Amino acid sequence: MADIASRLKAVQEGIERLAELAAPDQADAASRLVQKLKGELDDAIAEASGGPQEPSTSANLPRNPRHVEIRCPICSLRSFTYQKGTMRRSDETESGFEALYHCLSCGHEAWHEA
Repeated sequence: MADIASRLKAVQEGIERLAELAAPDQADAASRLVQKLKGELDDAIAEASGGPQEPSTSANLPRNPRHVEIRCPICSLRSFTYQKGTMRRSDETESGFEALYHCLSCGHEAWHEA
C-alpha cells in the first residue's frame, strides 16, 4: 500500500507542476482543477496509506454563500454570480469559506469570501 501512496504523491506533484505551466489566460481554470484533483488525491493517499481518514471536505461546507450575486469589482455591475459547487475552505477570510464568482457582464472570475 505504501507504494501506491508514493505513486499518488508523485502524480500530485506532477499536477501542481502542470498548473504552474498553464497559460496565463487559463490560470483560474487550472487553479480550480488543481484544487479539485489535490483533494481527491489527498483522500486516495490517506486511504492507501491506512492513515486516519478525514471526512469528505464537501460534507463540512455550507451549501451556498451568503450572497449568490454581488457587485463585480471590475465593471461595477451587479452580475458577479456564485458558481455552484465551488465553495472551499479559506484561512484568509473571516467566515472561513470562499467561493468562485463569475461576472456575467465582463467575464471576470475571482474567489470571494462566502
